[in-house]
Amino acid sequence: MLMDLRERIQGWVAYAIIGLISIPFVLWGVGEYFTGGKNKPVAEVDGLPITQQAYEQAVSQQRQAIIQKLGGSVSAELLQSLNLNQQVLDQMINERVLSVFVQRAGFRTPDSVVADLIRSEPEFKTNGVFDIKKYEAFVAGQNTTVPAFEARLKRDMVMQTLENTIRESTIVTPQEIDQLVRLRDQTRAVGVITLDRARAAEQVAAPTATQIEAYYTAHKAEFIRPERVKLSFIELSPKTLAPSIQITDAQVQAAYADYEQKQQTDINRTVRHILIALPKDADAAAVEAAKNKLNAARADILSGKISFADEARALSDDPGSKDKGGDLGVVTPGEMVKPFEEAMDKLKVGEISEPVRSTYGWHLIEVTKESHPPIQSLADMRDQLTATLREQQIDKIYYNEGEKLSNDVYEHPDSLIPAAEALGLSVQTSDWVSRDSGTGIGANEKVRKAAFSKEVLEQKLNSNLIELGANDSVVIRVHEHEQATPLSLNEVTAQITTTLTNQAIAEVLAAEASKIRAALDAGTEPQNAATAAGAVWQAPLLAKRSAPEPTLPADVLAAAFAVPPAAAGTLATTALTLADGNEAVVVVTAITDGDPAKISAEDKQQLAAQIAKADAQQALGALLQTLRSEAKITINHEAEKSATP
Repeated sequence: MLMDLRERIQGWVAYAIIGLISIPFVLWGVGEYFTGGKNKPVAEVDGLPITQQAYEQAVSQQRQAIIQKLGGSVSAELLQSLNLNQQVLDQMINERVLSVFVQRAGFRTPDSVVADLIRSEPEFKTNGVFDIKKYEAFVAGQNTTVPAFEARLKRDMVMQTLENTIRESTIVTPQEIDQLVRLRDQTRAVGVITLDRARAAEQVAAPTATQIEAYYTAHKAEFIRPERVKLSFIELSPKTLAPSIQITDAQVQAAYADYEQKQQTDINRTVRHILIALPKDADAAAVEAAKNKLNAARADILSGKISFADEARALSDDPGSKDKGGDLGVVTPGEMVKPFEEAMDKLKVGEISEPVRSTYGWHLIEVTKESHPPIQSLADMRDQLTATLREQQIDKIYYNEGEKLSNDVYEHPDSLIPAAEALGLSVQTSDWVSRDSGTGIGANEKVRKAAFSKEVLEQKLNSNLIELGANDSVVIRVHEHEQATPLSLNEVTAQITTTLTNQAIAEVLAAEASKIRAALDAGTEPQNAATAAGAVWQAPLLAKRSAPEPTLPADVLAAAFAVPPAAAGTLATTALTLADGNEAVVVVTAITDGDPAKISAEDKQQLAAQIAKADAQQALGALLQTLRSEAKITINHEAEKSATP
C-alpha cells in the first residue's frame, strides 16, 4: 500500500503513517501542528502560532521514531546530542514559511482531487467499493480526525506540486551526467600504512604536576560538577512486593493438582499432513480444485493404492515436511492454526481427516501416535509452582498497592515515611543523579525529569507515581541537593593526566605520519617508508566508490575517495586517526575514472533524475532561506527548552 501511494503522490502517506524518522527532517509533513491549543506559543511565523502542545508532540514523535529506528536502545546523552528541540522547531518554522508562500502563490488542491485519491486507494475498499469505515479506522489510527487528515493531505499535495514545479524547471546537461558517472564509477587503489598507538605511547613521558596544574587553570570552566540530587524513593516492584507475599503449602498442592490434571488432559500427537497451498486471494474455482485434488488423494490412500507418506512426497506443497512423507513430528496443543488443530483433535490414531481449510490452503491430516506429556513430581515442581503463584499474587495486588501508594504520598506530600509504613515498604536512597544521567532508578529519564521538576526540587514535594516498567513504579523526593560546583584539582588530576597523555601520543603519531607522507612525496616506496617508521604497510586494494572494498575500514575508504588526485609521478596521501586509536597514512596509488560510454541509456536517465532532484532540493533550500529572511519569526526560547528530547 505505502509504495503504491508513494508512487502516486510522493510522500503524503509517509508523513501520515510512518512519521519523521531521520535527521535532518524533510521539508514538510507536520502541518497539523500549527493549529489548536490555548497555551503560549513556542514560536510565531508572520503572526501564526506554533503551540506548545504541538511542539512537544512533534519532539516526542521524533524522539520515539529515533528510538524505534535504533532498536529501542538509545541513551539520554545521544538524544541530547542530536539537539532535537532545535531541529523540530526549525522544521516546523520551515513548514509554516513554505505553507504561507504556496498559499500566496496561488497553489491549491481541489477537494475533488483529494476525494478521488482517497476513494481510489485499495486499502480503503471492500470488494472493490470504497468503505468509509475502513477509511475512518485508518484515520483514527493516526490519532487525528478526518477533516484534519484531509487538510494535511491537501497541504502535502500542494507542497509536492511546488517541489515538482521546481524539479521540472531544472535542466540537466549531458556533461553533468558524464561527470557524475566518472565520479560514481571511479576506482582507486588504496594502500594503508598503520602506525601503532602503543608504540607511540612508549615515547611519551607522564605529564608533570606543573603541566597538569596549568591545564586545570586554563580549562577551569570545563571542570564543573553538574547540579545533582540524591533521591529518597519507595519502589513498588516484584522484588519489593515479594517478601509480603506468603505462599502456603495448600496453595502449592492445589497448583500441583491443576498441573497434574492439565498434563493428563493434554495430548501430544505425532502428526503428518498433505498440504495443497492456496493464496489468500484465491478465487472459488481454485479453492474447489485444490479440495477435489485432496479428496482424490484421500480416496487413493484409503483404497491402498498409495501410502500417505508417498502421496505427501508427490503432492504436498509444504517444503518442511514433504520429503519426510508429510511428518510434522510431535504437535503440542496450541502449536497449529485453529482449523488444523480442531480437526486433528477429533482424529483417532490411524484416521485420515477430510480436507481441512486453513489460511495456508487445504490439508489432509493423519495422527500416527498419541502420548501424554510427562508428569513431574511435586518435589521437582515446587519451586516453579511457588514462583508462578508469587507472580500471580503480585499481578493481583500491584494495582491496588499502587493506588494506595499514590494516595498516601499525595496526602503526606512532605514525607515518604507514612506511605512506606502503611505498605510495609522501605524508603531507599539513590546515588547522585544529574539532569542527564544517573544509576539505578536515576538511569530512567522519567525519574530524572521528575526529580528536577519545580514541584519536587523547589517545592520539596513528593512526586507522582512514576511508571518504570511492567509492575514496577516509584515515588521520589529530593533527599539531598547540590548546585553545580567547580571540581578541585585533586578531583580531576586523573582526567587531566589522561587528556594530556592522549594529546602527547596524538602529536607523536601526527609527526610520524607527516614524516611518512614527506618520504612518499620524495619518491620513497610505501613499504620502505613504513619499515623506516616501524609501521605496517598494507598493499593496495582496488575499491570502487559505489562498491567499496569490504576489507578496508569505512573511514579509510572515505578518506581515500576524499583525497584529491596527486600530480603525475607522485602518490596521493592523507592521514587520519582510526577508531582503535592507531594512526593511518592512506596511500592512493592509482585512480581510474568511470567510463560514461559504458552505461546504458536507462542508467543515464536515472542519473539525470537524481541530478534534477538534487538541484531541485538545493533550489528549494535557497527559496526557503529567502522566505525565512523575509518572514517575521519570533521564538519563545524558554518554551522551546521545555520539551524533553
